[in-house]
Amino acid sequence: MNQYRRWTAKELNQIVDMRKDRRGWGEIARVMHDSRENVRAVYRRFVGAKHGAYLDKESLKPRSKPVVAVMDIETLPMITYTWGMFDQNISGEQVVADSCMLSWAGRYLDNPQMHSDVLTPDEAKARDTKRIALSCWEFLKRCDVVIGHNFQGFDAKYINTEFLKWGLPPLKFVIVDTLQVARQNFRFSSNKMKFINEHLGIRNKIENDGFPLWRACSEGDSQALKTMLEYNEGDIGATEELYFKVRPYIRNFNVSLYNESLTSQCPTCGSEDLTSEGWYYTPAGKWQSMRCNRCGSLSRTKYNELTKEKKRALLVNS
Repeated sequence: MNQYRRWTAKELNQIVDMRKDRRGWGEIARVMHDSRENVRAVYRRFVGAKHGAYLDKESLKPRSKPVVAVMDIETLPMITYTWGMFDQNISGEQVVADSCMLSWAGRYLDNPQMHSDVLTPDEAKARDTKRIALSCWEFLKRCDVVIGHNFQGFDAKYINTEFLKWGLPPLKFVIVDTLQVARQNFRFSSNKMKFINEHLGIRNKIENDGFPLWRACSEGDSQALKTMLEYNEGDIGATEELYFKVRPYIRNFNVSLYNESLTSQCPTCGSEDLTSEGWYYTPAGKWQSMRCNRCGSLSRTKYNELTKEKKRALLVNS
């Protein structure tokens, strides 16, 4: 790369964030895959000039909604030496082959096209994940929001490990984890997606042969790898239906932030079809409560309806 590279808004803001964290120019240059001199120069131009002068023009175009994707990965199991089947304390010296990403699948909401990738037979036997790590990175770099079941605790950490291993920079997206939504809002007997989806009567994960399938993939069986990718892709439809079912309870991202509209919108789905449902009270004030007629979620305005006189008259528990 050189000084004439066109920098995206995300890249420029990433450099700014790293400087705020007091990271050195050498480290920033490695993360951005460019020279120390170039990243320092572009940083100085960016912070000292009008914001739009050095940005990728595509990133500045107004949008009507965020890019939201549903994603899931599959992984290969570790291969280890052990002296037994129960209560084994396995050390690093006993590991023959570490666990790694086997396949990934994803789909952007409102787009029927499935995106996916799986290790080739030779890659599976060598556990060479470089190619699918890059294809995964290319899919995720477009995303503002990523939806998955146990994505925060499992998939995202595996994915970030692959990115770190192969020198791919971190990505910026909000995670909507349907497992966390289930734990925080409901009381299912099991929070596994298969159990929840069966209970709700919606599309479920497809069946597979269990561990023999994973073993065959590890040994580079081409048919097993094809079956694994189909299984992985099947999880996307099940996760998507679960997301739409629990969507009214999701609170960690606001769709209306991603467009320029000045009309009130449902923060969950972006609909402008809203109905007032009276008042929402907190210790700090009183807001108008709104019900979305499209997805059913509740939101509230940001304008405190209490008068200054009422605020002065309020007492709080000491």
